[in-house]
Amino acid sequence: MTALDVSYTYTIAAPPDRVFRALTDPADLTVWFAEGVAIDARPGGAFSFWGRHTYGTPAHPGVQTRLHTFEPDREIAFDWPLEGQAGRVTLSLAPKDDGTAVTARHVLADTPAIGRARELVDDLWRMHLGALGTHLSGQPVALPDFADPHPQVKLSIHVDAPRTAVWRTLTDPALLDQWLTKAAVIDMEAGTLDFGWRYEENGREVVVPPMQLLEIVEPARLVMEWRDWRGDPDVPHQRVTWLLSEDGDGTRVDLVHDGFTRAVDISDYPWGWRWFLQQFRTVGEAAAANS
Repeated sequence: MTALDVSYTYTIAAPPDRVFRALTDPADLTVWFAEGVAIDARPGGAFSFWGRHTYGTPAHPGVQTRLHTFEPDREIAFDWPLEGQAGRVTLSLAPKDDGTAVTARHVLADTPAIGRARELVDDLWRMHLGALGTHLSGQPVALPDFADPHPQVKLSIHVDAPRTAVWRTLTDPALLDQWLTKAAVIDMEAGTLDFGWRYEENGREVVVPPMQLLEIVEPARLVMEWRDWRGDPDVPHQRVTWLLSEDGDGTRVDLVHDGFTRAVDISDYPWGWRWFLQQFRTVGEAAAANS
């Protein structure tokens, strides 16, 4: 047997006592974690969770466990088996700057006999901790539906700028570099967009190759392929669709990210795209004001 031990740390802009309450109060847990929760918030207290928003627990009573560790404002631990393997989750809190660093450690007794098992657990906690941070920031949380055979991320914003200016924000390399890319190179005739992305993931360099532009309908629709962010060539390409429509004196922007093989592959894309869209709006409005 080879145990699978996965840790992920995410910093949340809230103090440890508020984060701990969100980890142990059903009113919070049903917003960011599970459709159904029953918890006796004390050392040794019973804890169960279920529903379409948690992996592998579609029906009541779902996972039935106990709080093996319960240290207010510091740590909780409980069992969560995945893919037939016994498992334990430890959520640890530490003050960081003006917020809290939350570390999720999920240890399975053996590595499940499924593809990309480590990535599944890592993405699961990227998803959940991102949802927790979004909840505590006061923003609405869109939880994944693990029963959905066609999972996707859908977000919308209003940009106080005409569609032509918003389109430029999507397709002008100088503007792209201000909110998404790094040294972007776009060739509309060839239908390619090179983001210029290079970064390290698990000790190896990932160089993101140019993306294909699958549909170009100026200034209303842009569809691009999206490659696995870890650089795994065996993961099927996804798709990101940008829809621009007139919205009063401005533009409504709808983003749809789909083509995921499994719902957990959504990972932290909802929270990442939310942040990028905020930057997109700032850049687009500034570009329109300066044109």
